[in-house]
Amino acid sequence: MKLLITWADLSKPMDVLNVRTWIFFYLICFVALLWAVFLLAQGVMLWIGLMLVIIVIGFNFILITSELKSHKSREKMMKSISAELSRDNQGNKKDA
Repeated sequence: MKLLITWADLSKPMDVLNVRTWIFFYLICFVALLWAVFLLAQGVMLWIGLMLVIIVIGFNFILITSELKSHKSREKMMKSISAELSRDNQGNKKDA
């Protein structure tokens, strides 16, 4: 069982604690959606506007599902670490 957490585990690019990255990402998505709505309202380049909307919504969906999966795996790892540590502490108390 792996009890050592490496720097690679902590430095995920879109970590929940890295709020600045999320803010910039959603600002860029918001600007892309505003531009797409402007193009759709003007009636020019409809396919570009629709493509932007589909890309932004699809990328957000993919990103959120991957974040949920990583959160579940991180939660499972934390539970296994705490169970391992509690077993070690109980073993040490019996020895003393």
